[in-house]
Amino acid sequence: MNPQKKVVSITSGAPLQSKGLSVPIKAYSDLAQKELKLFLRTMFDSADDTLFKLSDKASSNEQQERFFNAMRAVRLQRRQMETKFFEGFRKSFLDLSAGISIAARQQDKVSVESLSLVQNDELEERVALETMSNKTASANKTTLSYLNQRLAYLLGKDELAEADNPVAPINLCDAFADSIHLLELDIDAQLIVYKLFDQFVLTKLSGLYEELDKLLVTHGALPELAKKESKSEKSEAKKSASGAQSVHANSGDLKPIFRSLQKLLTQVQGVNNDVMVAAPTYQGPTQPTQQLCQVITSMEAPSANDENELQAWMSFDMREHVRGAIKASAPDGRALPISRKDNDAINLVAMLFEFILEDRNITSSIRAILARLQLPLVKLALQDQRFFDQKSHPARGLLNALASAAVGFNQQSDRFQERLKFKIEEVVSRVCNEFSSNLDLFELLLADFQVFQEKEERRVALVSQRLQDAEEGKAKTENAREWVKTTLNKVTEPFKPLPEFVETLLSEAWSKVLFLNALKSGYETDDWNEAVFTIEQMLWTVAGEHTRSTRPVLLKVIPMVQKKIRKGLNDVSFNPYDSSRLLKELEALQISMLKEASTKDGTPEQAEASKNYLVINTNPGEKLRETDEELSTTETMAAIDQVLTQQVDEDDVSLAEFVKTVDEFGAGSWFRMVKDGEEVRTKLAAALPKLNKYIFVNHAGIKIHESNRKEFAQMLQSGRINLIDNGAVFDRALKAVVQNLRTPK
Repeated sequence: MNPQKKVVSITSGAPLQSKGLSVPIKAYSDLAQKELKLFLRTMFDSADDTLFKLSDKASSNEQQERFFNAMRAVRLQRRQMETKFFEGFRKSFLDLSAGISIAARQQDKVSVESLSLVQNDELEERVALETMSNKTASANKTTLSYLNQRLAYLLGKDELAEADNPVAPINLCDAFADSIHLLELDIDAQLIVYKLFDQFVLTKLSGLYEELDKLLVTHGALPELAKKESKSEKSEAKKSASGAQSVHANSGDLKPIFRSLQKLLTQVQGVNNDVMVAAPTYQGPTQPTQQLCQVITSMEAPSANDENELQAWMSFDMREHVRGAIKASAPDGRALPISRKDNDAINLVAMLFEFILEDRNITSSIRAILARLQLPLVKLALQDQRFFDQKSHPARGLLNALASAAVGFNQQSDRFQERLKFKIEEVVSRVCNEFSSNLDLFELLLADFQVFQEKEERRVALVSQRLQDAEEGKAKTENAREWVKTTLNKVTEPFKPLPEFVETLLSEAWSKVLFLNALKSGYETDDWNEAVFTIEQMLWTVAGEHTRSTRPVLLKVIPMVQKKIRKGLNDVSFNPYDSSRLLKELEALQISMLKEASTKDGTPEQAEASKNYLVINTNPGEKLRETDEELSTTETMAAIDQVLTQQVDEDDVSLAEFVKTVDEFGAGSWFRMVKDGEEVRTKLAAALPKLNKYIFVNHAGIKIHESNRKEFAQMLQSGRINLIDNGAVFDRALKAVVQNLRTPK
C-alpha cells in the first residue's frame, strides 16, 4: 500500500507556517498535546495486546500472519506514528494562528462518488473516519461550540468553523489517518487500529474539551459565555457516545457498492421484474419505505416448528411473498409500485440468503436458524444501504459472528452444542421480534454474543492446549527414544560383537543419559555430543585394535571414560549397585586390553589415529570430534527423520501435491471429515510437522483423530477430509452474488 497514492484523509496537508502562537493559544495547544500523548500511549499498548489476541483467534494462517504483521508494524512504527500525528496536530495550530483555513483543505478529500466496487478498502477507511469524527463531534456539540467561540475571540474573528479548531475530532482523525499510513496494513487490520483510536482517544475527548474550555476562560476568552446545554442536546450526546445510530438518517444516501450492485442488477434480464416495481420512466408516487417495512413485518414466514425448516426457507420466495403482501395491504387491491431502490434491496438480500442457505460450510441446523434473519435484514437493507457497503456494519458483524461460532457444529447433540444453539436462537429471535429501525439492537446483541463466545472459546482453548502439550510431550519422548536407539546402533556397529555387559551398560544405563540429554538439550548440543563421544571412547577402549602404538593414548582415555560414565550414571540416578558392578567389569576389561596392547607391535598411523579419541572441541556449537568420517548427530537425525516422517514416494506426484497442501494448514483450521461412515466437523488443534503428527479435536476440544503427514494427505486426496471456509459468511455471499450477476446463467 502506497500512502502517497492512497488519499483517504478527511483533510489534506497545507504548507507549514512559521508564525508563532499567542500565549493563550500556545497554552491551549500544550494542554491538548499533553493529554493526547497519554491517550495515544494507552491506545498503542492496547493495540499490541488486541492484535495478538486476534492473531491467536485467527481462522487461517493467512489471517494470523496478517494480524502478526500488523502487530509488529504498530510496535516498530509506534514512535514514527506518534511523531507524524503531532506534526499534523502542530501544523493545524500554526495554520490557525496564520489565518489559514483548515476546513478549506477538505477540497482534496476523496469523493465517495468516485469510488467503485473494487476500491472498497478506501471506502471502508473513509467511512470509518467520518463515522468516528461525526459521532465524537455530536457527543461534544455544546463544548466544541464554546471552544470555537472562545478561539474566534482570541483570534479577533467573528466566528470559527468547527473544522478550523485543531482539536476538533475531524482534525484529530485526519492526523491519525496520516500516521497510520506509515504502516502497510490491510483494511481489516487498519479498521481495528481505528477502532482502538476511537475507544482510547476520541471517547476521552469530553474531559479534555472541558479542561480546554476552562483554560481559555482563565485567559479572558469570553468568561461571561455560560454553557446552557439543553436536555435534547444531552440526550443526543449520550446517544452518539454510546454508538446509537438510526437507519432513517441514511435512507436517502445511496452507497457506492449498493449503486454498483444496482447497475449489475439492471444488466440481468428478469431480475428487476420479480416484484411489482416502478418503471424507470415512472414519475408518480411509490410505496413508502416505512410502509413497505410494516408489510414485511406482517408477512408469514416458515415456522421454527416446521419439521424441515431449512427446506421450507429454501422454498420461500421472498419476492413473491412481498408482492402478495403488498396487494393484500391495499384496500382496493391496487397498491402503489415499489421504488426501484427498494426493489433492488429486496432482491439483493434474497440473493444473499440463497447463497447462505446452500452454504455447506455452515451445518444445516444452523442455516435454518440464520434463515429467520432474512425478513428483518430485508427491512434493514430497505432503510440503510450501508449494510452492503460497510464491513464494520453491526448487522453484518452479528451475522458473521453467529455463522462462525457454529463452524464446528455437528448433528450429534451434546451440552456444548445445545448451549450454543440456544444462544444463537435467542439472538435471532430478538432480532426478529425487536428490530424496527435502530442499529443499537445489533450492536447490543453482537457485544453480548461475543462475550458468550469468548467464554466458550477460552474453555475449549484450555482443553485444546492441554491436549497439545500432552501430545507434544509424548511425541518428543517417543522421538528421543527412537533417536537414542538409532544413535546407539550406528555408534556400536563398527565395534561389534560386544561383550554382554557392554551391551547392558549401553542399552540399560547409558541410554538413559542420552535420553535425558536429548530431552533437555537437544541433539546438536555440546552435552549431547559429549555423551555420544563418551560411548565412542568407551567402545574404543574395550573393542578397538590396540598395540604399543595406541597404548599411551589408551592409558589417558581409560580414566577419562571411567570418570565420565560414573558422573553420567549418577546424574540420571542409575542404581548405585548396578552402576558399581558395570564399572568394575568395564575396568577389568580395559586393564586386560592394556596388557594385550603391550604385547603387539603397532604403526605410526595407528598412533596418530588413536589421538582422535583425545581431541575434544569444547567450543559451543561445534562438533566435539575433529574427524568427519565417524557418526555425526546430523547423520543420526537424518536417519531418524527418514523413519519418522514417512516421506512420500517421489513418483506419486498427485499425493505430493496434497502433502504440500497439508504443510500449509495451521492449527485452528476447521474440516469436514468422514469418520466411521459419518461426516463430522473437526478442528486441527495441533500441527506438529517436525514430530509428524496432526491432532484433530471436536467443538469441545476433545481429541477425535490423529494422523501423520502422509495419512493426512491421503485423506485429502480421497475426499475424506475437506477444509471448511470459515471466512465472513456475508462477504462470501456478497462475492457470490456479484459473481452470479456478472455471469448470469
